[in-house]
Amino acid sequence: MVVNEKTGDSAGPMLEVMNEAARSVGYCVEWRAAPFPRSLAELESGSLDLVPRLVMTEERKRFATFLGPIGTKQIAIEFLAKRGREGALKSYDDLRGLRVGVKRETAYFEQFDKDTAIERVAALDDENLAKMFDANRFDVMIVLDRPAIEKVLKDQGIGGYAWAPYKVPINLGIYFGMSKASRHAAIAGALSNALKALAKSGRVNEIYKAHNVTPPDMLK
Repeated sequence: MVVNEKTGDSAGPMLEVMNEAARSVGYCVEWRAAPFPRSLAELESGSLDLVPRLVMTEERKRFATFLGPIGTKQIAIEFLAKRGREGALKSYDDLRGLRVGVKRETAYFEQFDKDTAIERVAALDDENLAKMFDANRFDVMIVLDRPAIEKVLKDQGIGGYAWAPYKVPINLGIYFGMSKASRHAAIAGALSNALKALAKSGRVNEIYKAHNVTPPDMLK
C-alpha cells in the first residue's frame, strides 16, 4: 500500500483487490491515508468502514469483522538494535530490562502483546520510530515489516544498525477489517466471500504480480 505524496492518491495490490471485491457486491471504496492509530479508533467507532491488512487479535474482534483472508504470509517478527549491541538479544527473556520501540496500536505476537513487564516506547508511525531510534530513545525496535522500516531508515539517512539474532516466526493471515458499527456492516459476509473467491480463482496473485509484489501464500 503506497500513497503518492504529491497527489495524495493511494495504490497497491491490497487496494485493488478490495476495489474488485467491492464492485462485485455493488459498492465502491473511497481510500484515504491516515495514521494507523487513528484508523483503528475510527474503525471501532464506526466512522470508518474498512482498514486493509488488519492483523487479527481477540481484542479487535470485539469491534471488527475480519474479511478474508486473501492468503497467508510466513514472516518473522524481528528486532533492530544499534550495531554492536544486537548480540545482546538472543531470546525473549533478553527483552526484559530493555526499552523496546513499538508502533502504537500494532499487534506483534501474543506473548509480547500481553506482557506488561516489558517497557515500551511508542511512536505514531515508521518515520517517527526511525527518528526516535536514531536519537537513542529506546534500546531495540520490534519490527513487523522489515522492508518498510529499512526503506524509511534509508530515506532518512540513518545507518549504524543491525538485526538481532532473536526473531519470532509467525504465519500471518492477510485480512481486511470491517467495522461492526459501520452503516454497511450488513455486507460484511458477502464482501468476505468475494475476497475469498478472488483468492481461490488466482485473481489475487495476478493483481500482486501486476504490482511487482510477491503474492501471499494460497489458502488451503
